Amino acid sequence: MAQAEHGSLNDADVAEFGALMTGATRHFGVVFFDAQRLITGWSCGAHAITGWTGREALGQPTALLFTPEDRARKLDEHEASAATVVGVAEDERWHLRKDGTRFWSSGLTLPLRATTQPGESAFVKVFRDATHLRGRAKTLENLLHEHEQTQQERERFLATIVHEMRNPLSPLKMSVQLLQRHGDGTGLLAEPLRVMGRQLECLERLVEDLVDLTRVHKGKLAIEYGIVELRAFLREALESCREAATVRGVALHLVAPTVPIYLEADAGRLQQVVVNLCNNAIKFTQRGGNAWLTATVDQTHVMLTMRDDGRGITADLLPRIFEVFTQAGDASSGRGAGLGIGLALVKEIVSLHQGTVEVRSAGAGKGSEFVVRIPQHKPNPPARPSAQPEDGP
Repeated sequence: MAQAEHGSLNDADVAEFGALMTGATRHFGVVFFDAQRLITGWSCGAHAITGWTGREALGQPTALLFTPEDRARKLDEHEASAATVVGVAEDERWHLRKDGTRFWSSGLTLPLRATTQPGESAFVKVFRDATHLRGRAKTLENLLHEHEQTQQERERFLATIVHEMRNPLSPLKMSVQLLQRHGDGTGLLAEPLRVMGRQLECLERLVEDLVDLTRVHKGKLAIEYGIVELRAFLREALESCREAATVRGVALHLVAPTVPIYLEADAGRLQQVVVNLCNNAIKFTQRGGNAWLTATVDQTHVMLTMRDDGRGITADLLPRIFEVFTQAGDASSGRGAGLGIGLALVKEIVSLHQGTVEVRSAGAGKGSEFVVRIPQHKPNPPARPSAQPEDGP
């Protein structure tokens, strides 16, 4: 059992002290002091933490533990007053060791004797050295601050990209359309103009995805629910990707229920999900490959699965695949580089529908599979507390 030195303690105080010290260790300091804040008891743990022995500490004011700035603010007095009034005074602040160094003290002060007579109060202060915990907390706080700064810089970067890309797109698109309109469609410029038009449409979709991603981060992307017929909707979404698939030599396949299935969703936003997943499959599937869009329905949810036999995803990339600016390619995976904007938006839109999206892949060269699961019906808003009936007269 830990030992302690004590001065002018009565029998009751000694009993309290012994009970406390039974479970005490060198990691916890226990200090008794009286109404004048003079130390009357000092544990081995207090000695280990502060460097003062019981002989040195007994009879000294508790202020010896407090830093000069805290003494000037009379926090040693406040600690005893708060314990008297409230019943306990929790304390986390810098304290002093005998050698003048500081440690972060975490503990509490309790009144031992309730009395209305001035000068007869007694208190016990229990504390530990939590400097290492404060260090970890500060590290986490700094990391959080850095993360917030990174997020702000990322949002500013996104806004700048959108602005810089949006400005030239409209005149470029108009120029291509003008050249196509006044050409005969068979000249040397016909095919290059078609390619330019197709690439401009891709850029336009990318800019719109960036705009939507910025709205999501600001909490301004709203979901407008409507009735969607599943098979017709998926056929239309897949058709919008057909030209890109043909150019890259990838075959698209749709597997969906033949009977009409209706769901409540935002058709425009859900189309972004399907198109982005389809374009992702096309982008990372080699010529001659296949991509399958499969829809299934259970009692409550609709499942959309986009599977391809393309380049696959390495295990280290899987946990980060939905993060914006994740580079989806390196020499080891064989995947082309990408910003990850489309997949990041997929996750956000699905989440706004209160659904989930998962990715699976057996590894590089073994294809990938994205599974979206959303409620078939619009989720009910959170229930509000019912109003309490007013009392009658």
